[in-house]
Amino acid sequence: MKESSVDFYFFSGTGNTLLAARAVAGRLREGGKRVRLRRMEKGFVPFQDDGTALGIAVTVAMFSTYPFAWEFLEKLPDGGGRGAFLVSTMGQTSGGLRPAMKKLFTSKHYTPLGAREFVMPSNYNNTTIPVAANREKIETMERDAALFAESLLEGRAVWEGGNILSPLFYRLSRRQWPWRLMRKKYPLTVDRGKCIKCGKCARLCPAKNIRMAEYPEFLDHCVSCQRCVAFCPPMAIGVQGKNYRQYRSVEYGDLVSENL
Repeated sequence: MKESSVDFYFFSGTGNTLLAARAVAGRLREGGKRVRLRRMEKGFVPFQDDGTALGIAVTVAMFSTYPFAWEFLEKLPDGGGRGAFLVSTMGQTSGGLRPAMKKLFTSKHYTPLGAREFVMPSNYNNTTIPVAANREKIETMERDAALFAESLLEGRAVWEGGNILSPLFYRLSRRQWPWRLMRKKYPLTVDRGKCIKCGKCARLCPAKNIRMAEYPEFLDHCVSCQRCVAFCPPMAIGVQGKNYRQYRSVEYGDLVSENL
């Protein structure tokens, strides 16, 4: 990586992607790079100079990533040849993310430096505190993230392609009906007997799907990122008909802190 600094944008649902972004950023900093971690939902900040690379870290969803993440990426300015890399976290597989992201970067005149996916604990049907299996996945990610960052520093990172189904997976993620189906399959509910009306769910929702009235009200553009379920202090938010338990790998303060 020839650039001396990195603007590293991330979106993290329950904390997995933030952990991965921090792990990569930490090794890049050790290698002498200045890294600014930025929350994707707060919008793009103009590059300070030509010596700044672009990093993107996103959660895999619908074999790709969330619509609001693609909207952010499509609004990126021309890269002018600066380097760009991708980090993603997932429960199982992506399929439609890496090739589409590389194509987008190339079309905007960024130089693709490398991409790396990390398998992390699932956001669904998990527990509040990572148990042994969860911890093992996180520790594996931390080791692999350091190796990926080293490969970026040394200019030997790779950006693996997808497969014959990748374009289909990408197009699927950009349609509205799969997300509507997800909302129908996993409708959110609020236990009013537990709710403390703190409003954290509405503040954290990246899709602006939660409106605070007396209690949280859910609109019709949820993308099932699980933030509201994961960070509700009294565990009042759940999924209708499911015995969901909270899972998060960071705390609320980590997700909203300005000191990343």
